[in-house]
Amino acid sequence: MTNPQQVPHAPAMRLIFEYEGDSVRLVSQQPVDMTISGVDTGAEARPGDFVETRDDGGQRLARVPARGAFRESAEVFPENHAEPITRVDVEARGAFTVVVPAPAEAAEVAVVRVAPPGVEPPPEGAPAPPPAGPARDVDLATFRLER
Repeated sequence: MTNPQQVPHAPAMRLIFEYEGDSVRLVSQQPVDMTISGVDTGAEARPGDFVETRDDGGQRLARVPARGAFRESAEVFPENHAEPITRVDVEARGAFTVVVPAPAEAAEVAVVRVAPPGVEPPPEGAPAPPPAGPARDVDLATFRLER
C-alpha cells in the first residue's frame, strides 16, 4: 500500500486549470518553492481526480489529488428556511488550482481521473460477472511544463 508523503522544499509548480465538462485547459503555470503534502509516488490507484507530473517518456513522477475539481452538483437553498437544502446536478464548469512537485526531469503534467472498477449487472439468467478489476486511469488532458 502506498502512503501519501510530504515532499520537502523542492521545485514545485502552481497550476490553474479551467474546465467545462471533461474538457480541461491549463491557464496558468507559476513556479513556487514550498512543501507539498499528499504526494503519491506509488502505483496503487484510488478513485478520484489527480494531477500528475511526468517525465519526457510519459512516466509518472508524482501524483497529487485535485480536491474539489470537476464539481457536478450544487446546493440549493429554499426560500422557506423550514424546507430542506437540496443538491441538484449542474453542468460541470469551473476552475481549480493544484501545486505539484516539479523536479528537473518533470516535462509535462496530466489531469487524470481514476475511475472505480465498474460492474454492470448481468442479463437475467446469465452467470454472475467476474469480480471487478482494478481502478483505471483516464487521462483528461496533458500539458507541457514551462520552465
